[in-house]
Amino acid sequence: MDGFLTQLLTMLGYQLPELLACVAGVAMLLMWAPAAPGRPLALAGTGLMLAAAVLRGAMSAWQAWLIHSAADGYASISGMMSLFGAVGMLLGVVSAAGLVMLAWGASQAMQAARAPA
Repeated sequence: MDGFLTQLLTMLGYQLPELLACVAGVAMLLMWAPAAPGRPLALAGTGLMLAAAVLRGAMSAWQAWLIHSAADGYASISGMMSLFGAVGMLLGVVSAAGLVMLAWGASQAMQAARAPA
């Protein structure tokens, strides 16, 4: 069980920086950003990135559990590894879409701030 906990914490540790950055981004957009054009889009994009980070963390935990609970270790779950790869790629696409939405929302807010009154 000690090996499982170590592997679980290591795998979740890889997700921690992105998870913390997304939580901080959502908090800043909710508390400090004034209502402006693009704010909802930026908030939705950051939320997408946060959801992808949480799902990647859950997938990492599931993967660690499968490896340690398999009777003959990695060999019995090698078919699942391609599924983990595909889901990881899909979550990368979702996170990238969130980043585009965040940048789009920020550019809308900057254009509104620059427009003459």
